[in-house]
Amino acid sequence: MKSLKSLFISGFISLAVFTTGMAFWQLFTGGGWPWAVLLFTCVPSVLFFSYLFLFKPARTSANLPSVFWPTLFGTLAVISLALAGKACVVMVSLAIINLLGVHAYIRWYSRYGARQANVVIGEPLPQVSFSDLNGKPVSVSNFAGQPLVMLFFRGNWCPLCMAQIREVAEQYQSLQSQGVRVALISPQSHSQSADLARQFEVDFEYLRDDNNQAARAL
Repeated sequence: MKSLKSLFISGFISLAVFTTGMAFWQLFTGGGWPWAVLLFTCVPSVLFFSYLFLFKPARTSANLPSVFWPTLFGTLAVISLALAGKACVVMVSLAIINLLGVHAYIRWYSRYGARQANVVIGEPLPQVSFSDLNGKPVSVSNFAGQPLVMLFFRGNWCPLCMAQIREVAEQYQSLQSQGVRVALISPQSHSQSADLARQFEVDFEYLRDDNNQAARAL
């Protein structure tokens, strides 16, 4: 699932950029004004992802109305133009695919399914285990008796995850002064986590949760 979502986000961004480029190219080479309508189906996505990568926010709104509604209305407008004989099959296809991409991003990529937490306040955590950067087994019992922040994330490829990690890193000195340790946990490979460790000059624990077994148990 992790690989599938990683491929999806790469493909979705590429589609939005491609559609935007084609629409502008058609506009400036005599393709006609209907291509400007197509921009409403792709430019909101391009602006949204540009915002993510440039400003690196740690969270976004749940339903992304500023992206979804322009894309929906733009797609409906393109379909209307096609019914009036003013838009081609390529325009309609690109509009619909971009709308499906936005819908998949909101409903599938950026959300988890229903989850039942197995953590009870005041009770010991379930005895889940991980492995550190050296492949050595690590259990939650290794952290017993001290405050611990466990941050589960998808991987280095997830911009929102990286923004959230950066937020924690900025507060690390405050956490350390209170005796709090921080464990960054993901299903990615140890080599990828080692790359992440080199980005931050803080004493995080980088742990691998193989196949998300611990996350599911918790």
